[in-house]
Amino acid sequence: MAMKVPVLHFYILLLSIGALSCSNDTVPPAAENMPSSAMVPRVIIQDVIEGPVYKTYTSVGSVGPEDIARIMPRVEGRIEIIAVEEGDPVDKDQLLMLIDTFDYEKALEKTTAIANQAKASLDRIARDLSRMQALYNNNSISEQVYQEMLTSYDLARYQYDQAISAEALARSKLRECSVRSPISGIATQKFVNVGELASPAQLAFVIMNMDTVKVEADLPEEIYGSLKQGGTGMITFDAIPVKSYTGKITKIYPTIDPVSRTFKIRIILKNPGLDLRSGMTARIGVVEKTRDRTLSVPKSAVIKGEQGYFIYTVMADTVKKKVVTLGIEGDALFEITSGISLGDQVVTTGLAGLRDNMKVTVQETPDLRE
Repeated sequence: MAMKVPVLHFYILLLSIGALSCSNDTVPPAAENMPSSAMVPRVIIQDVIEGPVYKTYTSVGSVGPEDIARIMPRVEGRIEIIAVEEGDPVDKDQLLMLIDTFDYEKALEKTTAIANQAKASLDRIARDLSRMQALYNNNSISEQVYQEMLTSYDLARYQYDQAISAEALARSKLRECSVRSPISGIATQKFVNVGELASPAQLAFVIMNMDTVKVEADLPEEIYGSLKQGGTGMITFDAIPVKSYTGKITKIYPTIDPVSRTFKIRIILKNPGLDLRSGMTARIGVVEKTRDRTLSVPKSAVIKGEQGYFIYTVMADTVKKKVVTLGIEGDALFEITSGISLGDQVVTTGLAGLRDNMKVTVQETPDLRE
């Protein structure tokens, strides 16, 4: 009898281990089918809207004056007066510098005297010719004498014309001793000083009119055919980050750069406060494509599939896959020409793993703006 007790304990131990094993591995069917909110995708949706869609191209350019004058003297001589300094405002026809006039005054006096003598000689020969004409008509003088008088008159007339031209040139040179600005603006550069010798080959001043400025920039050739002269350009400047400007496209250059595959445009804009300075960095944006009123969705809502483009709409916390037709691509939106309706709600965030008719949890919907 003593040997039976250990055997009994051994069988009890085996039964206990089996019960524990079954308890740990078996999951009730009810728990297996229990729904979990963690398994439902969370998405963000936005309403399909009707409004404008824009496609903007950007580039970087620099500011320059629309009107600029690079002034060189037309006569040479010692500089007597400098009337403006760099940064000074300048009016049209304002004196910039004066070149010594002594030699030019003497030259004008001489040419004027020669012109007066030539005029007196011409007048005398003209009177003689008038008398000769009457005598010739009465056959009182020969043809040869009359022709000699005509030749003398022609020579006197030529000499007078030459003297008048020389006098006009001397007067012009004297006038050019006063170097004046052809435009209103600002003297941005000065290259001369009092006492120096000025010459026609020397750049003396640069005058810029900054009331209106131009910005030139390069754009990709793909939009060359659709960009129009007279269109609008939106411009910001690194030096003035708090302001933005609008200008007009006044010129589209006719050539494409074969290396960069770009073309140049010119935008003109007003500068009433003279805040814009030559050489400033300008960042421009031009609208290449526009739809004023059209259905659109954010770019993030559109998916490209094997058979075209599609989106997911949400109704009653269930997503529906819809094939759509795209119009123009804007900066932030796609125009949708078919496949959706105004007021539809489309998924913009959380698209990964979505399938048609799948249940989703919708998060807060932000406002849609282009």
